[in-house]
Amino acid sequence: MLSSLLPVTVQFGDCDPAGIVYYPNFYRWFDNASHKLAEEAGLGLRALQAQGYIGLPLAQTGATYLRPALFGDRIVVHSEVRGFEAKRFRVEHRILRDDTVLVEGFEVRFLGMRHPHDPMRVRAVELDEAFRQRFA
Repeated sequence: MLSSLLPVTVQFGDCDPAGIVYYPNFYRWFDNASHKLAEEAGLGLRALQAQGYIGLPLAQTGATYLRPALFGDRIVVHSEVRGFEAKRFRVEHRILRDDTVLVEGFEVRFLGMRHPHDPMRVRAVELDEAFRQRFA
């Protein structure tokens, strides 16, 4: 499967007063890493919007925190698609500092399109083989 690496330097504003990364920032980095992975697969936001899609919205997320990330750390978000359903796919993330895994997380995403009868709603589109192959 296609994988992507997103390097991140932990900034002061990413941390709580103890100098430990405030947990929502991991989700921000997961999101950035998923979009980088999609871009590398030729499915970046602009490419999808040019085809009439709204993007790759989230359906579910989760994380397990194994070790803290600290102010000044240089970390890497390693991401890859690890499974497909009819209308959803799972992106798994590992955040590492050197060889130490700090956080393991996931996102379940879908290929979104405006609902034909209600433009305020979004619907999931069937993931065809061409879409799946982009991440192979």
